[in-house]
Amino acid sequence: MMLKQLKIKFIAITMILVSIILSFVFTLMYQSNVKSTYDKSVADLKTISTLDISKFSEPQTNKVLKELQFVPLFIVNIDESGVILSQIKSNISMDDESFKSIVKAAHESQEDIGTIKSMDIRYYKKHYSLYEKISFIDISRDNKNLENLFVVFIMTGAITLLFFFFIVLFLSNWALMPVEKTWNQQKQFIADASHELKTPLTVLLANMDILENNKSDTIQSQIKWIQASKQEAKQMKNLIEEMLFLAKSDANRIDNSKTTINVSDTLFSLILSIEVIAFEKNVIINYASTIDENLYTTANEKQLVSLFSILLENACKYSYEETSITAKLKREQSKIKFELNNFGPVIPKHEVAHIFERFYRVDKSRNKEHGGYGLGLSIAKKITDENNMKISVESSEEKGTTFKVIMNAVDVKKPQ
Repeated sequence: MMLKQLKIKFIAITMILVSIILSFVFTLMYQSNVKSTYDKSVADLKTISTLDISKFSEPQTNKVLKELQFVPLFIVNIDESGVILSQIKSNISMDDESFKSIVKAAHESQEDIGTIKSMDIRYYKKHYSLYEKISFIDISRDNKNLENLFVVFIMTGAITLLFFFFIVLFLSNWALMPVEKTWNQQKQFIADASHELKTPLTVLLANMDILENNKSDTIQSQIKWIQASKQEAKQMKNLIEEMLFLAKSDANRIDNSKTTINVSDTLFSLILSIEVIAFEKNVIINYASTIDENLYTTANEKQLVSLFSILLENACKYSYEETSITAKLKREQSKIKFELNNFGPVIPKHEVAHIFERFYRVDKSRNKEHGGYGLGLSIAKKITDENNMKISVESSEEKGTTFKVIMNAVDVKKPQ
């Protein structure tokens, strides 16, 4: 519903803007045509006003005058009292009453250039000592052309708006795809978070009911329910912390202070702590000869530790028993490359593009065999983005699953 309203709002705003722009452009073009038409008619009137009335009907050699010989017009010389001294008509037929009415209106007007709109006549007055010459020109054709132009603009505008509507309709679907994706991810995020929180809460409540029903028993006799509750509480705490990190990161509210870090030492320390988990699954971590010493980068130390922890725990969690995990850390020119390879369930190629999405699991059945909530890798991706790193994954039956992280190398001088 929200996306539909957003789409309608997007289309409406865009179409209003397009309408305003088209209206402005067409109005500008129309007014320009009105002005040019007016200017031309006035220029024609001024040209014919310079002619001797008696010679106007004679063949003309001037190009403009030759054109005017086919234009409906008439010229009169009139004295101060309004008596017509002479007149000539060209390409125009008009009854005497209309003719005299037009001449009288022009003569009595205070303006030298004017328009008698009711008759589609424009005039220009030129004053002499004993008389006044008034040139008249029929502008009905000009007005008709302007009317046709107006209709053309209206039709063109309507067709253009319709054309833009379909374009905007298509673009709205395209432009809102990221919004729709984010919206769906948010809904899925909330649904998944609710689902994940519901399970431990149910377990906690069930354990509390058991303890409540055995009030007289000792703590030792009920220790398994307490430990189970504690484990569920820890999982809830981890889930909430992961969700808070992502939420703060989206809002740009996480600590992004960066320092120069010895990546080699950081990785060594984390592998030593994670070896216990690997040992429980009969998994060996190879790293002694594959991690170069004293490699430095600039990053947020806490986030870098989280990144390595997520990837190492993920590798242990999804490794088959009696297999090995190989951690490599090498410098390649100005970059440091970290690779973590393990052998476990293969990530299908079509799943690789989604592996860093929130709550995404390759196992759609959402079984809890491996624990976790599907947020770890999305946090890893967020950390690499925040620290100008790149993370990728490759997975195959023959080579196993390999996560790669590329980071900038920093040269640090060793103390003498």
